[in-house]
Amino acid sequence: MKKLILLACLIVAFTLFYYPVFDSTGISYLIIFSCFVIICFAGAKLYSLNEKDDYEAVEREMDILNDFDGIFQYTNDGFYINRGNSVELVKWDGIISVNSFSIPVVYRGRAAGLEITTDTKSYEFNDQDTPGIEKLTNKLYENLQVGKEELKRIRVNNHGLEKINLFKRNDKSC
Repeated sequence: MKKLILLACLIVAFTLFYYPVFDSTGISYLIIFSCFVIICFAGAKLYSLNEKDDYEAVEREMDILNDFDGIFQYTNDGFYINRGNSVELVKWDGIISVNSFSIPVVYRGRAAGLEITTDTKSYEFNDQDTPGIEKLTNKLYENLQVGKEELKRIRVNNHGLEKINLFKRNDKSC
């Protein structure tokens, strides 16, 4: 790419130096314009090579994240949370509600995560600090009716905490 830019610059310099030799000024203008276009597009291509946001790279990264279990292990009945020295089982039918939350963070914009409430305990998983949260989100979607209803955003406090209720168990005994 750098060689192409150098070649185009040399052609432009040659054309400008021998400008009166050409019979028509239109040919000189055409050569100069063509070289200018080549320089512009080659420069843009050269400086945009380091972008990580091309489609294939994003798809590869998402495939890796969706296959990564992280701190979770999945079964047909639920999933295990492995936090260092303790392993807890969360059953699909024991989940009362699933909320998505978003918290403003000073230097990073917003941090998001999931809040899962069961019959016995409540869990919060931050997307920055919880390995495997992408696969957990997919498994929740597969095993619960997460996000099937109309989602309602709730502002919880004045500090900018927002929650969206993704799933709420319907108890027939109430």
